[in-house]
Amino acid sequence: MKVAYNACYGGFSLSKAAMERLAEIKGVDLSGMEFHYCTFRDGNGGKFECPEDRSDKDLIKVIEELGEIANGTHANLQIAVIPDGADYEIDEYDGFESVEPPRQIW
Repeated sequence: MKVAYNACYGGFSLSKAAMERLAEIKGVDLSGMEFHYCTFRDGNGGKFECPEDRSDKDLIKVIEELGEIANGTHANLQIAVIPDGADYEIDEYDGFESVEPPRQIW
């Protein structure tokens, strides 16, 4: 299984080009929408955002297709490969992320 994460300080974000490609793959019409930091919005409250699921197959496809062009502001998007179906957490400090197994809470 593949998981997207940000490998630098700043935070996870996709570029406008990456969001447009993601919308194309997902069949979302962006007509009349404006781009603002990883989100397309229209004047009626409608929006198209990056998926929260970092293992979303379409998200992974866009990052692999576009490479560095997929990076949003202050982002260096990378893909971790973990066992299929494995649980994971995104550990983050000042936007710098890593993919980790879930923490055990006793």
